[in-house]
Amino acid sequence: MRALIVDDERLARRGVVLRLRKFKDIEIIGECADGLSAVEKILELSPDIVFLDIQMPGMDGFEVLRALPKGNLPGVIFLTAYEQHALRAFEVHALDYLLKPVDDDRFAAAVERARQLRDSASKLQMTERILRMLGRDSEKYASRFVVRTGSRIQIVHADDTDWIAAAGDYTELHVRGRSHLLRETMNSLEQKLDPAKFLRIHRSRIVRADRIVELSAIDNREYLIKLADGSQHRSSRTHADKLARWMNADKTA
Repeated sequence: MRALIVDDERLARRGVVLRLRKFKDIEIIGECADGLSAVEKILELSPDIVFLDIQMPGMDGFEVLRALPKGNLPGVIFLTAYEQHALRAFEVHALDYLLKPVDDDRFAAAVERARQLRDSASKLQMTERILRMLGRDSEKYASRFVVRTGSRIQIVHADDTDWIAAAGDYTELHVRGRSHLLRETMNSLEQKLDPAKFLRIHRSRIVRADRIVELSAIDNREYLIKLADGSQHRSSRTHADKLARWMNADKTA
């Protein structure tokens, strides 16, 4: 079993390393001190299990999981110093949690549970539980995305995004005149975006609502929509009701 350790505290990482060395069937494949590095390593190395600190500056543990495509969600043992976070993770049946300072017996029990969940059916159930947990989180809408630019990992803030286009199994984020490929489908991404800020106007287009500067009626509830960056996008009848609700929002407020 291949393990990745993610914690912004060096001593905490060291503690997990020392405990894992007692288990001959576990290979430590890396350590990360921040959320961005964790996303990069998870995508690169595909660990079986990640010991993941919840409270980290910049990008916390929950944001790390939100940034990963569904197919790349690993098994997770949460690390936390605050019991309320631990209880939340436990109640939604994520793989496990360890409350700092970590107890040796509790650590061994978490590792044993990870061993029992290595088969594909159990891993699928665990992934679904993690996704449900992320959906229930109070900050359920994505605030940032992690994109790969060559050999670099870059953060793109959702609020900076002008529009989004379908690109096969990927989506293309258009941000201030630049585009970034994201390994997400349009349907998956739509669920992550705040519907008060983003409008799905076509099966291949999502636009930032406050970037809309002009709408020109075509026919049969279709529009040509112009954004602040000068780009133009055609809406479809399929998504006409969403657009109509947005246009009438001020009238009903």
